[in-house]
Amino acid sequence: MTNKDQKDMNYYQKMAIDHMYVGMTNQTLMAEEGGPLVMESSDGIYINDLEGNRYIDGISGMYFRNVGHGQNIISKAIYEQLNSVSMNVYSGITPKSAELAKKISEITPGDLSRTFFCQGGSEANESSLKLAQAFHVRNGEKGRYKIISRKGSYHGSTYGTMWLGGHPGFPRTDYQPKPLNVITVPHPHFYRDEFGSKSPEENAINSAQAIEDSIIFEGAESVSAVIGEPVSQPLGGILPHESYWPLVREICDKYGVLLIFDEVITGFGRLGEWFGANLVKTTPDIMSFAKGVTSGYFPLGGTVSTKKVSNAFAGGPEKVWSHMYTYSAHPAGAAAALANLKIVEENDLVENAKLRGLQISEKLIEMKEKYKIIGDVRGVGLIQGIEFVEDRDSKKHFHSSVGLNKLLTDELRKRGVWIRVPAFILPIAPPLTINADQTEELCSIIDESIAVVNKKLS
Repeated sequence: MTNKDQKDMNYYQKMAIDHMYVGMTNQTLMAEEGGPLVMESSDGIYINDLEGNRYIDGISGMYFRNVGHGQNIISKAIYEQLNSVSMNVYSGITPKSAELAKKISEITPGDLSRTFFCQGGSEANESSLKLAQAFHVRNGEKGRYKIISRKGSYHGSTYGTMWLGGHPGFPRTDYQPKPLNVITVPHPHFYRDEFGSKSPEENAINSAQAIEDSIIFEGAESVSAVIGEPVSQPLGGILPHESYWPLVREICDKYGVLLIFDEVITGFGRLGEWFGANLVKTTPDIMSFAKGVTSGYFPLGGTVSTKKVSNAFAGGPEKVWSHMYTYSAHPAGAAAALANLKIVEENDLVENAKLRGLQISEKLIEMKEKYKIIGDVRGVGLIQGIEFVEDRDSKKHFHSSVGLNKLLTDELRKRGVWIRVPAFILPIAPPLTINADQTEELCSIIDESIAVVNKKLS
């Protein structure tokens, strides 16, 4: 590292400390940690900082870099689109936007076929909630406005979406009151079962029943939708028993409630299937997506619905869905998405995610057998996680004063893996381009890091 590199590193870190709100931290903590990571370049599964350090990106940026870093074909597609048409006009589209909407209809399951495009995951879920409520209004049921979500889910950071679930790393104490239309039920999480279930299947049945009980209690005529991720990321990749989502689908149909899948993280191959809906063999009425659709090369998200939903908005002016954003269907985002999805298909990254997921799962089971601070390992494909506990019998978490997450983050960083560990879950979600040898290296570093922390805490 040259003196110039050091000067640049310190210069940008100080600039961030003095002038930026960096997500989920503050200027004091950043200064104590020596400043934020300042990235200089990236390629494949790796990121490089200004000091010359090289890290495996163990979290795919933030669950979005599906095709890996340095995919110049996507950058080129964005550049070419911006040079021809840089932005839509009111009620106008570009060819790329239309092509992407058709592509989404082809790769999503069932008859999900009409897409509204936005800029990211939070907006996608906001749009899905609005679409569901507007659907009921068009069908003469204005009273359906309540949303049922699950504890331990995460659906965004806008005021409305942040209350849908509960992320251990995103406290909501600053943002009261909770919206009155949000109903929260237990998550189908057998390790943290709330029902006294004896098996994952019983937990799934009880969790689905909790949704039906809430619909009955609230009054079906007041419930708009149930929202959930097919596999939930916040708690380390919770995959419910195979009976859960088909049961929820039946319950929604029984009471005329729409089912919304949040596939912002799970979509576009990360689970070893194109979508979580494919994995759990359930088609929702509405699906939210973002992140992996462009692999984060350009902000883009969307809401895709079935014909049953979209047909409710066909007709005269009174039928129009009154919703839009300034940058909806941004042409550069559409161009990025089409180039990105081509890379996923041509390199068979969906299958690779499945294979690498199996490889990681085997390693995590071995780690659990070695380290007593590991309470549970779980996940599928390239969304997996490790839950740490102070005591396996009680499943009690370490007190925040222990600083478990910082200890793990520091040990991983020393060994060349970038994962900022939140609370008591170590999330593992590398790019879908990771190969077998790189997966082995990633797992070895995680193993070594846990060994050090396990010894310190023992």
